[in-house]
Amino acid sequence: MEPPAGTRPYRSHKFPACTACRQRKIRCHFDQVAAQCTLCREKGWQCITASPGPSAQKRERASTSGPGERPAKRTTQSLGATEDGSPRVQVRQPSRQASVIGTPAEASAEIAQPLDHPSTESTVIVGPVFQEDIQILGPYLSKGNEARQSSKERQTTSAGPGRNPLLYLSVPRRRRGLQPAKDPGSGQKLIIQQLVGPFAGDLVDLYFEYAHPCFPILDEFAIRKHGAANVSSALWSYIITNAFSSWYQSPKLRKHPRPDPIYACNVAVAALQEDFNESSVSTILCSVLDMIGRPINSIVGNIINEGRTIALAHTFGMNRNPTHWGCSDHEKRLRTRTWWAVLITNRLSALAHGTPPTLTRGQYDVPLPTYATLLTPDKDTEYRRQGAEHFIQLCKLCEILGDIIHIATDLRRPFEARVPRELRKLECDLDEWEANLPSYFTKPLEEGKGPGACNLHFCFLSTKLMLARTALKVASDGQQPDNSSEHLRYRLSVLRSSAREIADFVCALKSQHLAEFWLPYTAHLLASSAMILLRCTVETTDTLARETCKQSLESLRKRLRSARDEDDWDLADIFLNQCDEPISRVIGKLDNPTTSSAAAPISPRPPQQENIHAAINVEDVVLQPLQQDFVFDFAGGGLGGADLGFSFEGLGLPFDSSLWNGGFEDGGDGMGGF
Repeated sequence: MEPPAGTRPYRSHKFPACTACRQRKIRCHFDQVAAQCTLCREKGWQCITASPGPSAQKRERASTSGPGERPAKRTTQSLGATEDGSPRVQVRQPSRQASVIGTPAEASAEIAQPLDHPSTESTVIVGPVFQEDIQILGPYLSKGNEARQSSKERQTTSAGPGRNPLLYLSVPRRRRGLQPAKDPGSGQKLIIQQLVGPFAGDLVDLYFEYAHPCFPILDEFAIRKHGAANVSSALWSYIITNAFSSWYQSPKLRKHPRPDPIYACNVAVAALQEDFNESSVSTILCSVLDMIGRPINSIVGNIINEGRTIALAHTFGMNRNPTHWGCSDHEKRLRTRTWWAVLITNRLSALAHGTPPTLTRGQYDVPLPTYATLLTPDKDTEYRRQGAEHFIQLCKLCEILGDIIHIATDLRRPFEARVPRELRKLECDLDEWEANLPSYFTKPLEEGKGPGACNLHFCFLSTKLMLARTALKVASDGQQPDNSSEHLRYRLSVLRSSAREIADFVCALKSQHLAEFWLPYTAHLLASSAMILLRCTVETTDTLARETCKQSLESLRKRLRSARDEDDWDLADIFLNQCDEPISRVIGKLDNPTTSSAAAPISPRPPQQENIHAAINVEDVVLQPLQQDFVFDFAGGGLGGADLGFSFEGLGLPFDSSLWNGGFEDGGDGMGGF
């Protein structure tokens, strides 16, 4: 008779029962995420196990010691009792075979559970509002000295520090009535294996050589040690597909045609959907790899995955500081890496897609990752340290970005009086972040720069542009005390220079820079920056500023077209598909002023039109007619989309025709980015 799924094999000596269950001679039912058995969890004891007995040690030495090796000295372990009645013995290490954070040898959430030990339960974090209630009621609801527990009961356990504990609730892992998959994503994994053939190992090497150093969220040692057979099928599929962007950087692989990356990505997405039905920590990592992978296939799909990933991370308590938890150092490092990867994708997704961020500073207390958290012990090279620094600096930058976006997405008008002060503080924080950068990140286009330097600098410029857009939006609020024409003119010039700075940086990129690590959000941010530059071009009456913006737009378009055609840089596709034609038409109209009303004087805005932009989405930066000498009024007879002779309908993200017409109309999709 086979043991039930998810339990320790009967009379197993390889995975012994904990000391408390052994003394009571009961079956030790081990919970996965809480790293405790049901008995110890109810009693509030540490789930611990004693050292092997003499006979077990003797058998172990006989099986592991060679003929010329001397057996290790025997150690003994006292079995006293603690104050709360639990045995005082050696603390159990999280090496159970059925642990959600472990493998047969290491505790690693990247590795799937063995197929012969499927899990039937999962654990979710209890909301902080109910933690105190459960702690107070816990002693009264306890079953006393009743030892035998059902593995299907839903119970709670404290897994955090005493001053601020976390409570987990055991729940069924799968939906009732749904046939569970023995290995979610195994069919898709087989397809990808057939697709890449004998090059799977080379692609794994490519991933850890080019993508992993800059975004080190996986356990390289565990994945390389256990191989494809023991790695989660969905996770392995994403490692392979994310390495496709580096295919031509391998001297071996560049001699062979690259498989279709879009097809491979779709297969990996199907594996992820199956994995979400039996979610674990590995599912979060797969989803993060999906959002930072290339090519970009589905914007809506990425937005949905981002929301599901954050919800799952909160469910597993990833947003809490694990420093003082009673878990292994490996799990602490894993939790820290995973949470900050989730936060980075949340911030950059909000910036690129226009969705309000769902995380605030008060909702997490996970410390910033360190070298010890990110680096693989046997890969502690200078190159890897610089890549880890890229990830750390990106974490710090995204915290600043989150504060900016929270102001930008605030729909309340007028802005509160504290908002201008907060923006000035954020400007100082951004300047301080830039000043504290290591030297190998300060000049991303020069030799000797660190890995991911170009991507980090582009993210910084995009954050700077977002701050300038938000500052102009706040300054144009009629209720603000500093909305004088000089201040608004200054904010507009800062916005224009920030957009030009992005265009100049992209135009200076060489082929070797394009082959480096880039986050896929770059594609959307390029389109958004070009749109701002285009608006600055059509709204200004300053001839010199207009010509400068036109030249920047033309140079940017030329460089990105060359990057796509000559270097196969897929991140240029969105810009060229959405902005190429609008830029050509706008520049054509400006070069032929006889067909437009650009030179016509503008009358002051009537009072009834002062709030015409109130319904505009945050993507449409409120470039109101500040003064007749330097701003055109879109809504008041100036150089708008209709005057330019073309429509923005059908262009898709990141802007919509309704944005140019004074707000969203009924039926608008509202999918604009910032």
